[in-house]
Amino acid sequence: MLTKSSFSRRSLNLKTDFLRRRNNSMAEGIKIVYIDYNFNDQRYPNRKEDGDGFFTHGFGGLYSRQFKKYHPEFEVECWKADSRINAIYEKTIEGVLFRVFPAVSLGKSGLFSVSLLQHLIREKREGRRIVFNVSSIRHLLFYSVALFLRKHPLVVQHHGEAPVKYKIKISSGLKYFFYRLQLPLEKKCLSHVDLFYILDDDIREYLPSSLRVKKSTTGVDEQLFFPVEKNQAREKLNLDVNKKYLLHIGRLNYVKRADWLIDVYNEIKKERDDVQLIIGGAEKSDELYEYARQSGVLLYGMIPQKELYLFFSASEMYILPAYSSALPFLGIGMLPVQAMLCNVPVVGQSLRNVDQEIIDKVGILVNNKDELKEAVIKILNGEKTFTGLREIAIASYSWKNIAARTMEDYLAMAKKYYN
Repeated sequence: MLTKSSFSRRSLNLKTDFLRRRNNSMAEGIKIVYIDYNFNDQRYPNRKEDGDGFFTHGFGGLYSRQFKKYHPEFEVECWKADSRINAIYEKTIEGVLFRVFPAVSLGKSGLFSVSLLQHLIREKREGRRIVFNVSSIRHLLFYSVALFLRKHPLVVQHHGEAPVKYKIKISSGLKYFFYRLQLPLEKKCLSHVDLFYILDDDIREYLPSSLRVKKSTTGVDEQLFFPVEKNQAREKLNLDVNKKYLLHIGRLNYVKRADWLIDVYNEIKKERDDVQLIIGGAEKSDELYEYARQSGVLLYGMIPQKELYLFFSASEMYILPAYSSALPFLGIGMLPVQAMLCNVPVVGQSLRNVDQEIIDKVGILVNNKDELKEAVIKILNGEKTFTGLREIAIASYSWKNIAARTMEDYLAMAKKYYN
């Protein structure tokens, strides 16, 4: 005899099976290609001698593997440009075929890869049903790819870079004229984009009104970030269990207004002696490093991803004060969401990118240094408490949910172009 609950489970299973069969049928013959490039930066493990990191490091490698993980019915590739090599390298990792193409670096303009474009043209001529996803817009690789994809589905994932129209607004002198000259090229390339995923709603006014825009962030791994009891985390990190810790991860510069945070910390220390600020990811060459050191900040260098959950769990809050005017479109940021997965509230201006109905449930939105200090004190004093942060983060930012939404967009574009 079927009970009500068993009938509901059976109905859910039937619906899941139907959706899986539908997706398998629609995905047949469709290939998703993520296009990205390797940074030439010693901090990142993306050199040829770094093994799989040479292929997987970066947004393209991350997005492609996560999409393949949750939607194995699709053929998925990741193409990358790299100015440090002179041959094409290929390797299949986690079901994704990675291809790294040699490229020429043109400084801040980005990379140009003849072999990547030749491969793209060859795939087009073969009539492959491909949806392309390019990481970022402010580089030569995007411009060159977009110009060749006028009649093919093209998605761009924004990662915080400012469009030319915004650069013109904040620039003067030669930079102003340089960006004015670049504006027609960016407009032309964006006219070939079918869908632009943004991190921050404020960027919309600097994009063409005809461009289709959706808000979509980088996902987070709930298996890697999980809560640990505070004192247990502090003991593992050799921290004083009687202190209250404020946490920030990032370079000590003005991009995320680390100066605000150190100023506020110095003010709070005058009023209480049980608070300690921790900043990870700092380097001695950072412009605010000495100020932080002299202020008594507990400084760490690069913290491995697999250890970050301990730092989050040991802290009372995660603080990302604000973004500078040079990079105002970075969205909520990955680190605040990782903090939420560890049941740690967030304080900062980037919370304006969280859905309105959950802002007050995950932290305190601030807009200036005075509000930052007030918010920190409220949480330290227990005047504002938070529960269920991990569940909220998973619902909004899990890779599974992001991949599901992305898949629907890919299928819609494939249907538009190839049916």
